[in-house]
Amino acid sequence: MSTIEPQDNEGKKPMTRRQLLASVGAAGVLLAAGAGLPVKVQAAKSTVPVTDNKPWYNVKDFGAVGEGLYDDDAPYIQAAIDAAASKGGTVYFPPGSYCINRGLIMRSKVHLLGAGAEVTELKAGDTNLLMLFSGGGVGSYSIDGITFSGRGPSGATGDIVERGIHMLEGSHITISRCIFTDSANGVRLVRSRHVTVTDCTFLRILGSESPTEGFGIVLEGGSNHIIKGNHFKNVTKSCICLNAGSSYSLISNNVMEQCQDAAILMSSKLSACSYHLIEGNLVTSEGLQESASSSTYGIRLKDACSNNTIVNNVITRPEKGGIQLEAGDNAGDDRPYGNTITGNTVNGTICGIAVINGDANSVKHNEVRRVQTGILLNTAGEGGSSSAKRNVVTGNSLYQCSVAAVKIASAQCESNSVFGNAGYENAEGLADSGTNTATEGF
Repeated sequence: MSTIEPQDNEGKKPMTRRQLLASVGAAGVLLAAGAGLPVKVQAAKSTVPVTDNKPWYNVKDFGAVGEGLYDDDAPYIQAAIDAAASKGGTVYFPPGSYCINRGLIMRSKVHLLGAGAEVTELKAGDTNLLMLFSGGGVGSYSIDGITFSGRGPSGATGDIVERGIHMLEGSHITISRCIFTDSANGVRLVRSRHVTVTDCTFLRILGSESPTEGFGIVLEGGSNHIIKGNHFKNVTKSCICLNAGSSYSLISNNVMEQCQDAAILMSSKLSACSYHLIEGNLVTSEGLQESASSSTYGIRLKDACSNNTIVNNVITRPEKGGIQLEAGDNAGDDRPYGNTITGNTVNGTICGIAVINGDANSVKHNEVRRVQTGILLNTAGEGGSSSAKRNVVTGNSLYQCSVAAVKIASAQCESNSVFGNAGYENAEGLADSGTNTATEGF
């Protein structure tokens, strides 16, 4: 089918936002204002971007049907995206379910706008689709108010595995008010910069034994991202994963429940994940049976993770630990270093906060309740890198710790400082097997 731009009444040029609303009459005016519409459709009122001076392209004008699994709408949607790319503009998806049997290729300066994620759906018609893909150098685009519905895990490995959005070396991109559901993965950002993901929902992100399936959002390298105000529920692996030397990102005010791995995982070797701010996130056990866990760990930093700040997070009933910093035996320089853990609340787990084979980390002013060990410093393995040195544990409030409020578990934990901590109903205050532990500070 040839690409045809939607025409105004004179048939001369693409419609502007004003002309599009005029063409659909009073209903269009109400849609823009969000008045007099059902609740689900009203959700779209905040998704209208400031694009009055850019043309709008309705995917149905290009041949998309939006009626489910029986028609492949991908060629027509792609035609609309390509038409918008010539000048920059908005590609609009009216309410409907748009089946795609191949991945869509995003272009710079194009804005994808649904009528609200509750009523506009992109549905994968085949397995292992990168439902929306952008390659190197593509940026300055946005995606707003669309549901990405996948086919679920296939056991595939590598880059060709189902994802709602896969972004390679993109920049200045916004993803907002979208839903990712029944998919093997949600969003993956590879060596990208300045990407914002806000107010999105990740529901039933279903993995398999494949190491590349089951993640909500993956930040692989890159920097300066904002992942804020998203909701994750029933995620097989981690809700948010930072790896491959990513840096300088804000992970804030996200809600995570029913995660089967660490809710937030930071893991890297050789090139450190550094200078991230992980702030105000909630890992909750709401709605779970008493014996069920919200996650394996609330927040887990593995190997080369340095100078990150973990602050004011609330973590309830993780299976193994609230916040854990760790490195394996013979890690060398690939160990957690210089991280700050402060103002967090951990409730109901085996270990509240642990530093294992990590150096010069600060654990201060946290509150930990109903655990076996409140704060643990320990080593793993027998090699020369099996040590935990110069960590500071101070000003923490520790309650109902059945083993110890603070435990230094190995003589290879050297020159750590533990002072100014308080609490009650603990089996022991400080259980110290370390070397040269300082129990008074300055």
